[in-house]
Amino acid sequence: MAPKAWAAIWEAPHRPLFFLAGLWALVAPAVWFLPEGMGPGKIAWHRHELLFGMAGAAAGGYLLTALPAWTKKGPVSPDVTMFATALWCLARLTTAISTRLPLAAAAIGMSAYFVFIAVVLAHGVASSRAGRRLWAPLAMALIGMLSLSWLRGETGYADEAPRVFLVLITLIGGRAVPAFTRSWLERTGDADFVRDRPGFSYLAIAGMVAAAWFNASEQSNAEGLALVVSGLALVLQLRGWQCLRAHRYPALVILHLAYFWTPAALLLIGFATMSPDHLSPATAVHAATMGAMGTMMAALMMRAAMARDEGLLVLGRIMACAFALICLAAMIRILAEWLANTYFDPIVAAATCWMSAWALFLIAYIPALRGPVPRPVLSADRARLALNEHKL
Repeated sequence: MAPKAWAAIWEAPHRPLFFLAGLWALVAPAVWFLPEGMGPGKIAWHRHELLFGMAGAAAGGYLLTALPAWTKKGPVSPDVTMFATALWCLARLTTAISTRLPLAAAAIGMSAYFVFIAVVLAHGVASSRAGRRLWAPLAMALIGMLSLSWLRGETGYADEAPRVFLVLITLIGGRAVPAFTRSWLERTGDADFVRDRPGFSYLAIAGMVAAAWFNASEQSNAEGLALVVSGLALVLQLRGWQCLRAHRYPALVILHLAYFWTPAALLLIGFATMSPDHLSPATAVHAATMGAMGTMMAALMMRAAMARDEGLLVLGRIMACAFALICLAAMIRILAEWLANTYFDPIVAAATCWMSAWALFLIAYIPALRGPVPRPVLSADRARLALNEHKL
């Protein structure tokens, strides 16, 4: 393809960053296939790169794409997109060779991407007086701080970072899913049945914040109970979204399924925190990372690459298969302790499903990297731009 055609990749931040998120979701688990003693510590590197590499790229791409709808200004410039992409690549390189670098250089290289995204978001929010969006730059700054735990050899971020992303999913998905559902049901005259009760989202977030405080003070039972309350709050929120009515619109169905993983993850982590003898916390956290984070990122990123047909997004077979494999990978990994004595290795099976899913995602996503950027990016209904993307 001509270089000029590929220049379109920089016209929107989601294009390169969503691609890199999918690529890193595929690459990061491959560390398990390296010979022993080669490369960084497998568990720590794999965990760090999925949280801050894959999820970091997806979150940055989404928030920069949503920023113009919040500020009522033009799209993010190609220069900002190119610089953010370069900083993300720098962070991946820095992480890989961090032991050979001075501490200050490693810290700057690993956190510069998150700092830059936070500054861009903060400037946009401040200049447009959209104070209620302040959570976006604060979240990216917090994720950047957690990423530096790698340099100190700490492992606490493995518990803290997924919970920050669960808060982001609650904030973003908690607005996007009912908005897209209402838009779809307006076609059938059933939009009034959708009941978006953001109070449940706020209750869930308050529970997650309380759980973090209880975790710091080593009150495991209180922490677990707070997480269970958060999960139940989101279950009650889902009841008003008319999930079953959306069964005829596959692009919307996967969003509902993805969001369902968030309360499931909170409930599982809560129970594991209170009763680790019955459910391993390390197992439960995969419901957050592979389940909630993996499926929601896939569901949102796929929307940017879906074909459009008369105001609707078309979920292709490749994307549908990729999403199903991500769900299957998460379920196998969560059940790994109970499947350990079966005829297959559940860890290998989960990794195979996961990597196959993201390989399929990349196959379906690459064609969307060129040509004019369809706007709105995450919705096919131009008439609903104010309702949908403004709420994201």
